[in-house]
Amino acid sequence: MDDRIPAVIVGVLFSVLNAVVTVYLAMKTGMADGIVLLLLFLSFFVFVATGTVKSRAFVYVMAIMMSSTAAVIAYTDGFGAIIISGEPFVVPDYVMAVLLSLASIIGLLLSLYFTDYFLRSGFPWPMQKVTAAIVAMLSAETKDAAFKASTVRMGVAGLASGGVSLLRGLAVIPETIGTTVAGISLSPMMLGIGLLIGFQACLQIALGGIVSLAVLVFIEGLSTDYMAHMRNPWIFSTAISMMVTTAFISLYVIVKPYFSRRPKPAGGETGEKPATAPDGGRARRRLPGMRSLLLAAIIGAAAIILQLFVDVPAWVFLLCIPIAVLFMIIETRGRAEMSMGVGMSSFVVILLVGLAFDNIVPLLILEGFVVAMVMSFSLSLAMLKTAEFSSVDTRGLPWMLVIGSITGSIACIPIIRLLDAVYGIGTNALPAPYSVMWLEMATSAVAGVASPSIDFYLILAGIVIALVLYKYKISAVAVAIGLLLPVSVTAMILAGGILAWAIHKKGWLKDDNGITASGLIAGDILVGLAISLRSLL
Repeated sequence: MDDRIPAVIVGVLFSVLNAVVTVYLAMKTGMADGIVLLLLFLSFFVFVATGTVKSRAFVYVMAIMMSSTAAVIAYTDGFGAIIISGEPFVVPDYVMAVLLSLASIIGLLLSLYFTDYFLRSGFPWPMQKVTAAIVAMLSAETKDAAFKASTVRMGVAGLASGGVSLLRGLAVIPETIGTTVAGISLSPMMLGIGLLIGFQACLQIALGGIVSLAVLVFIEGLSTDYMAHMRNPWIFSTAISMMVTTAFISLYVIVKPYFSRRPKPAGGETGEKPATAPDGGRARRRLPGMRSLLLAAIIGAAAIILQLFVDVPAWVFLLCIPIAVLFMIIETRGRAEMSMGVGMSSFVVILLVGLAFDNIVPLLILEGFVVAMVMSFSLSLAMLKTAEFSSVDTRGLPWMLVIGSITGSIACIPIIRLLDAVYGIGTNALPAPYSVMWLEMATSAVAGVASPSIDFYLILAGIVIALVLYKYKISAVAVAIGLLLPVSVTAMILAGGILAWAIHKKGWLKDDNGITASGLIAGDILVGLAISLRSLL
């Protein structure tokens, strides 16, 4: 049997299940970690039954599930904010499904222009290495000693992590030692992330955490809660400015070859052959082809639909495209460097274009559209890198990403409506913390109230800091993430980085490929998921 057929069927079915869980968790706790790893393992038994236990099938299932999740998450908080506000929502569900699909496809098409930069520029892509290691383990034809050792190692790490998560969920031990903004988290998942990204990246995140702690102690006072702390202009303005500046630098590196028209003399001064791109250097000088025309047509169609059905001015939407590109780069660098999404594009969209609206509904729908583009872009490149690490031919992968995007787009709104009907979004059962934040920011923007999170001088300071860090080859994105994360989370990530350094120093866990770290992450997520889902029973 062709392994693509069961991969598509399993991917679509598991995508819907993952979407339900992901939306529920996002509304319940603000954490949108689904069950992708568990479902990937469950797909193994399906593939055994169909005789299609191949790396490509697992990568295709991951692609469908991840792109579906991107589409669902993009509108979860925004649509939840609309429901909480009580504003009338007159946009038909089929229009929302079309908009989400278009947003995801735009992100996918744009990502294809950035493959040289992100896939061939030396970014470590830690989580993609882990996924590829799991795929290799599941699809191994012979279960040798290395396979058994990896399985045992992941199982032990998962059990230990799940045990800690269970104790936290039962309130036997606290979530953190100290407070969220000035303590250390007891999350094995964050320890695993620190193990994955390594000591150097952890130090860069910790640098931002030290500055965050200094702001807390010397400017705010230790009684400040995390949400207020994150929106402090010393944190928000500086961090966003650093990220955007880094995105501009990255964009310059990416587009510079397109404008390099003067070829170097063959052989140069040393007689070497001139450097060429993987396509021989010709693709960058072509006139816009079918892909570019298709992208322009889809952007135009989206602009028309948003204008007609959602009352989003076309010029506002088109203005958001370059903003989205910057945050596509930021989001993808976060995943490529540190295995962490940034997720700040939604706030920036509201702040920059919110004054053009007099109703929160079109603003929140536009915001979700931009987030869907950003996430589709980032996850498309992440899946291409997973396929590369797994030695899987990527020619059919974009179609799997499209299938997943359409699946998530169709399922998104009905799932949110269902959970609202059963539990009530914005109630104690589903408090939807990020929906409340989106609603607060959108309401302020529509009312014409300037956000207190924005400070011009701190934006300038962020630009200068990002340029200095770039000069010394320090990731401004990593430092900015350290600024935005709770200090307790940063502390546990740093602990993971120190552990990674010690393991490397001692020569332990050779050929681990992130298996132990993925066990820590999966155990914490799955037990936390089970605890969160108790209210469904």
